[in-house]
Amino acid sequence: MDVDSLDSMNLVELADKAGLNPRAVRFYIQRGLLAPPAGLGRGRHYSHEHLATLRRIQELQAAGHSLDAIGQILAGKPVTEPEPTRRAPSPARPAISAELWTRLKLIPGVELHFDATRHQPDAAQLLALRDFVRAAFAINDRDDDAGNADEPETRPADERSDV
Repeated sequence: MDVDSLDSMNLVELADKAGLNPRAVRFYIQRGLLAPPAGLGRGRHYSHEHLATLRRIQELQAAGHSLDAIGQILAGKPVTEPEPTRRAPSPARPAISAELWTRLKLIPGVELHFDATRHQPDAAQLLALRDFVRAAFAINDRDDDAGNADEPETRPADERSDV
């Protein structure tokens, strides 16, 4: 095995080492930023120079250079430094938003969750809501006051009054 074969890799290996997908490598070749592979057909292979070029392309992109400017840099031509990217001012928005979620048990098996920073019901409203849910689920005060409404009923089905 010669030294060149130890130094070569296929497209997938090159892309993996560069942290890219094979399609991106082909794109850079098509744009003329990366030299085509050596060899023909299934014998095509890439060297560590290809990998070094891909890493250089990534560095230049991270620095803000366009692909056209990267092509010029790789060709040894001078280019102007990229201007820092300026983002349009975003609408005034708080840097941090907070929510205070409240969990309120209305009846056994039914809870209400609400953001207390957006909704501040008073006690009368919450009691009215509880009464509405009780009526909707046909729960009476006797069921709720029994203290064991959370526990499943243990009487056989033929003894239950609701069967």
